[in-house]
Amino acid sequence: MHLYKTMKNFLMDYDSYLDFYANKIHIFNYTDILKLNAEEIVLALPEFTLTLKGKDFVVKQLEKREILIEGTIETVEFTR
Repeated sequence: MHLYKTMKNFLMDYDSYLDFYANKIHIFNYTDILKLNAEEIVLALPEFTLTLKGKDFVVKQLEKREILIEGTIETVEFTR
């Protein structure tokens, strides 16, 4: 499955993208982790800064420029 995911990411021509699930968020192509704790995560992406606020945040997977976060998301904020 990892090979499929890698090929999919290679073939997709996006600067970045976010996938929201019931209690998870997958972020592709972040440039920096600015803040990371159980209640708030701030990530820099090429076009904006993403701020997630909520509860019980846990990083489930972390790869080069990809992150999967699990927890209760209460607010999502995009800033330039």
